[in-house]
Amino acid sequence: MAQPPFSSATVFNHPLAFARQQLGLSQRDLALLLGRRLRGGGRQEKVARWESGTVEPDMDAQLVIAEILGVPADRLRKLLWPNWLPMGGQFSVEGVWTPENCQSLLEASVGELVLDRRGFVTLAAGSVDILAREWRSVGHAVPEVLGGMTGDIADSFEPRLPWLRDLEDLHGGGRVRRLVDAELRFVGELLQDTGHRGPQSRRLFRMVADLCRIGGWASVDAGYLAAAERYFVLGMRAARAGGDPLAGANLLKCMSLLLAEAGRPRDALLLAGSAVEGTAGAPPRVRAMLTVRQARVHAVLNEQYACERLLGLAESAMAEADGEPCPDWATYFDAAEYAAQVAACHLALRNFADCDRSLERATRLQPASRARDGVTYQLWRAESAVRLGDIERACVHLMDVVPLVAGGSSSRNRLRFRRVRRLLRPHRALPYVRDLDAQAVALLA
Repeated sequence: MAQPPFSSATVFNHPLAFARQQLGLSQRDLALLLGRRLRGGGRQEKVARWESGTVEPDMDAQLVIAEILGVPADRLRKLLWPNWLPMGGQFSVEGVWTPENCQSLLEASVGELVLDRRGFVTLAAGSVDILAREWRSVGHAVPEVLGGMTGDIADSFEPRLPWLRDLEDLHGGGRVRRLVDAELRFVGELLQDTGHRGPQSRRLFRMVADLCRIGGWASVDAGYLAAAERYFVLGMRAARAGGDPLAGANLLKCMSLLLAEAGRPRDALLLAGSAVEGTAGAPPRVRAMLTVRQARVHAVLNEQYACERLLGLAESAMAEADGEPCPDWATYFDAAEYAAQVAACHLALRNFADCDRSLERATRLQPASRARDGVTYQLWRAESAVRLGDIERACVHLMDVVPLVAGGSSSRNRLRFRRVRRLLRPHRALPYVRDLDAQAVALLA
């Protein structure tokens, strides 16, 4: 069968979509093959529903899919759907986390991560435990300030990191990933000249950790989740090599949200808790940022008491944050971002009135430069409004962001828009819902 066309922006959001693409099969091709072997299985709509993640094929269909893909039947008995599907190359988190190994992983990753279009998490079962164990073995002293290299090329490069963070905030992940890849390639070449040891190398490894945080988050935003997890793990190793446990905790926090949104909240909680464990001596802004993320995972698990206890600790830390020094990457966690994270907890706990109040504060305080986050908050407000029965207000929030969602590159916000729109289906006869649909026809396609 002919290889179906895929653009460079294609994201394979489900392992089945990725696996059939490897064989050059379209959804229709796979449906036809199923129809020849399985009664009632030859419908493209079924394949589409499986790849949407909302429906799972029954075991008879899974056995036929396994036969088509060349997967041994006993693998189905060991792993649940969709984990038995071929997911492409999986990276290992095992091995000694030395600076030399980090450099080797960096060299193997540059260029490859930009091309990874898998929109699903591939981290194997047990890998999260290894990451948490490695983190706990690091030691949690606040990192020393590294001087030196004055006038060196690194001094010219380091100021580019805030610029890249701002660029990712302004334009979204899809447009920044190649820039991050080029910067990682450059820093990797500098590391080759330093011998992996000493203050200069530690400073460069810290730059790698920051770049991996930017590249990983850009990948999450664009929908490339497999690349994101690889960026985050590489960044953790670089933070370890650079002697910067705070940067490592930040990357654990990012990985935690990735796993929570990918339907693995227990793994997410393990990483979020590990990140918080070593922050007693960290700046209060960092403690607040990590603690509220742990609270958010408890909220996803509907563990309200644990969530509220942690929110209390985060609030106390935020009260101490003003005027206290913190790493550059933590400065974004201001009053607006804190209020938004509290709102996310209330949203997950279905405390919709509290969620809306926190979002009103976040929206009011949000800097204009962080427009993408502002869109996210409006989408959360729309969902809260629907849940509260205020359909007209929900439509107003959605109408406000339609041009920004349609014109932006944030896959996550497009997905959020569609999810909220599905909540409005029972109300589609109302005039303001019809007006929304007319304006958002391209997004709803």
